Amino acid sequence: MTLWIDGDSLPRDLRAFLLRRAGSSRGGGKFPELIFVSAKRLPDIPPELSRLVEAGPDAVDRFIEAGAIQSDLVVTRDTALAERLADRGIYVLNDRGDVFTSENAAERRSLRDAALQLRNLGLAPPSPKGSQRTARELKSFADSLDRLLSKIERQ
Repeated sequence: MTLWIDGDSLPRDLRAFLLRRAGSSRGGGKFPELIFVSAKRLPDIPPELSRLVEAGPDAVDRFIEAGAIQSDLVVTRDTALAERLADRGIYVLNDRGDVFTSENAAERRSLRDAALQLRNLGLAPPSPKGSQRTARELKSFADSLDRLLSKIERQ
């Protein structure tokens, strides 16, 4: 099993969390192989865990889509990528600990697009950028990650 990480979209604090988890063997099972995919060098990621792609629209998405298989897990904030992967039966988790499925991914993308339209029209506040994750949010992510890893391992 491989844990693919959309390094361009995942916040730095979660990248560090995943590296710590991979370095420890908590949870009783072996943590999956980590692959951070990005269009730019991530200084906090060891080179052996990093895959650089040429910068361009959806370059990271295409690389992950080409490599991910059904027994893998992808962590991304990109709802369009999550929708495409979930439709292929690949497990997808976002930075809040939400699991994307083929049933809910299209709805989530639709809500995101509607919120973007409202922001562009000035009818909604800007999307918060770079906010720091609370301990509760990190726990939610970690719990969802553990549940998915256990589920994949059982299959």
